[in-house]
Amino acid sequence: MPRSIFRYIIIIFFIIVIGFSYGYFKTFFSFKPPEEGHSLDYLEQNVSDISEMKLNAGAKLIYITYYVICGDEVVEEKYIDDKYINCTKTELQQNEKGWEIFSFTPDEVKLKREINDICDDHYYIGVQNGYVSLFQGIPGIKSTLIEQTDIIADTLREDDRAILERGLIIKNEEEFLKIREGLTN
Repeated sequence: MPRSIFRYIIIIFFIIVIGFSYGYFKTFFSFKPPEEGHSLDYLEQNVSDISEMKLNAGAKLIYITYYVICGDEVVEEKYIDDKYINCTKTELQQNEKGWEIFSFTPDEVKLKREINDICDDHYYIGVQNGYVSLFQGIPGIKSTLIEQTDIIADTLREDDRAILERGLIIKNEEEFLKIREGLTN
C-alpha cells in the first residue's frame, strides 16, 4: 500500500513539472520580434502627445504636502476651476508655483511639496503663566496657544503637573475637553 501512494505522488509531481515546463516554453517561444518594414512611429506619436495632454472639465487636483519636522503628509483634494480646463502640464506648473507635478492625466493631477515645518494636526496640553493651557504644535519645537483654562497648575497633583509642564501630546481638541474635565474633578 505505501509503495502505491509513493508512485502516485511521483506521477503527480512529474505531471506538474511537465505542465509548468510546457507553459514556460510556450510563453518563451511565442515572443516574436517586430517584422521588417514595420515601424514604431505610432509609439513615437503617442509619446509626443503626452506633453500636450490637457485637463478635462471635472478633473481632480490632489495637493500633497509633506511636513519635514513632524513627518506627516496632508492630502487635500479639489476639482479644477474653469480657468484650468484644457490646461497643459506646463501651463498648470506656471500657475501652481511652489508645487511639483508628479502625476498628470486628463482627469487627475497630483502635486507635491515639502515644508520644513510641522502640520496643524498636533496638539498638546501644557502650562502657561501658571494655568493649564491647550496648544497647537509640538512641545519644545513650535506651539501656538489656543486656550488658557482657569485651572491653576499648582492645584494639580505633582505628577500631573510635571507631565503637563513637559507637554502632554493629544490627538485633538475633543480629547483636551475630556482631560480638562478630569482635571477639574
